[in-house]
Amino acid sequence: MVEPTNLCNLHCPLCPFASKRNRLPRGKMDVEQLRRVLDQMRGQIKFLLLWNRGEPFMNEDLAEMIREAKKRGIFVQTSTNGHFLSGPQVAEAVVESGLDELIVSVDGITQQSYSRYRKGGDVKKVFRGVETLVKAKRRKGSDTPVITFQFLVMKHNEHEIGDLKRVARRLGADRILLKTVRVGSLRQAEEFLPPRADFSRYTVVHSTNGKSELQLKLKRQSCRRLWYSTVVNWDGEVLPCCFDEKGQYTMGNIFTQQFGVIWRGRRYQKFRSQLLKSRYAFPMCQNCTEGIEKLYISDIWIS
Repeated sequence: MVEPTNLCNLHCPLCPFASKRNRLPRGKMDVEQLRRVLDQMRGQIKFLLLWNRGEPFMNEDLAEMIREAKKRGIFVQTSTNGHFLSGPQVAEAVVESGLDELIVSVDGITQQSYSRYRKGGDVKKVFRGVETLVKAKRRKGSDTPVITFQFLVMKHNEHEIGDLKRVARRLGADRILLKTVRVGSLRQAEEFLPPRADFSRYTVVHSTNGKSELQLKLKRQSCRRLWYSTVVNWDGEVLPCCFDEKGQYTMGNIFTQQFGVIWRGRRYQKFRSQLLKSRYAFPMCQNCTEGIEKLYISDIWIS
């Protein structure tokens, strides 16, 4: 995973990076910096997630960054809130870049439900952007990028699931992912978790002392990510995974160190060793999606 930028135009209530308490520096990676990252990992990257904490399209060089990865035979996926797709030039640049898959966050099909979570967003603008991108694909005779609608199922929008497929088909999307929502407290659970148990990644456990807590529904305790993936943020900081939202466990900086040295270094090895002893060795791991039963509710391809 490589982060083009951590800037974002929206203020989603469950996004830890949208919080005013998060004072991490903001910025963008440039194309030359990405080339250096890709060249250091030449032959090792098969699948590149070109996003992390921000809105990737707020980096004006995104299409060129995608092209750099595609030159190296890498499958590239990025994720967007969809507010920067409506310009024909942007849409054509995305198609011409060779992007394999674009995940568009569509957490409601009406403005009322959409803006309940995507604060500051305009669902009609997102839909116009998708239509513009689909037209660009048709003009270019391209099957890519695959356009995936990702719908976080929450208390206020679960009633729209039935109409989502109709809207996606009308706009020309290829795929729908229904995803469970991540919360960080019982208060957030009360506000956002849908009442249906099969739409949630959590169970609420009541203890004998009268307190309640959220527990992930796990199918396995172990974590595999630290042995096959890594995260490079816009400033070159290498993190063990995307759940290190505050950059507390920096393994090194790829702009000043060789990645191989970082990957095999003492910090990484110590982190892996501690994680092998317990999934809960680090606070960031306690609400991670690795090994959970219900990350996605449905994966629907639109015919």
